[in-house]
Amino acid sequence: MNLYLIDGHSYFYRAYHAIKGLTNSKGLPTNAIYGFTNMILKIIKEKRPDAIAVAFDSPAPTERHKIYADYKIQRPKTPDDLVVQIPYIKEILKAFNIPAFEMIGVEADDIICTIAKKAASTGTSVFILSGDKDIMQIVERGIKVYDPLKNLIIDEDYVRERFGVPPECIPEFIALTGDSIDNIPGAKGIGEKTAKELLLKTGGLDELLSHPEKIENESLRKMIMDDMDNIKLSKVLATLDADLSIEVNIQDLTVKEPDWSLLLRLFAEFEFKKLIRLIPSGEYKPRGEYKTVTDINELIEIKS
Repeated sequence: MNLYLIDGHSYFYRAYHAIKGLTNSKGLPTNAIYGFTNMILKIIKEKRPDAIAVAFDSPAPTERHKIYADYKIQRPKTPDDLVVQIPYIKEILKAFNIPAFEMIGVEADDIICTIAKKAASTGTSVFILSGDKDIMQIVERGIKVYDPLKNLIIDEDYVRERFGVPPECIPEFIALTGDSIDNIPGAKGIGEKTAKELLLKTGGLDELLSHPEKIENESLRKMIMDDMDNIKLSKVLATLDADLSIEVNIQDLTVKEPDWSLLLRLFAEFEFKKLIRLIPSGEYKPRGEYKTVTDINELIEIKS
């Protein structure tokens, strides 16, 4: 069995920026809704997942925000014309019968990490759709990251080649280099190449911080010693939680037939004409010639 876990926040942002200026006749922005819907259809068509789920970030501050007020502070406010689309995106998922997970004060990555670990422990092959670098820390034999834009599978070998350290050391790597996207400070002046060399030569971050005398270069040793607090903080910020209180039954995540009446009502409301043209609903009486579709795979084939 294969399970696809989607970072909802990451992908509705991608959809929003990929399509511009799309609205219905009432002026409701629909670009993110349309892009996200097509992404779901594309994944189902091309990857044929046995199971699928989406996780969303909490709108409330997380534990990371509580321990570091500047966490993600540089990120711009969510555009108003995207904010109004998010509830509809969740309605689309409901219509597709795709489970969506959201927890107060918890980030989507932590939810994904917890579900992925539990699923992999049952022998399920997990593929994560997320643009966040820190998600790579949970890559292992049964868990991979999939980038649909590049059609790239990120596995253990990819992480080692890209960062020079195994996946489980990604939080240590970020602790030294920082992460400008999430505003994780790291150590001033430490880049990726230096971070990799330090971790490999000293045997890991704990050993490095416990025995900075192992660092031969005096100026580099001073950089580390001067920024020890930030390094320790950064590791905490970069480490995902794989042990949330989420009860997961893989069977509950299996791909199911959509709620056609809800899906068709939403498509009509958003004026997604191509989809409405293919699937008439008793509630809506559009003009023209139409074909009744009763299977999601048939819908995907016709749409393509």
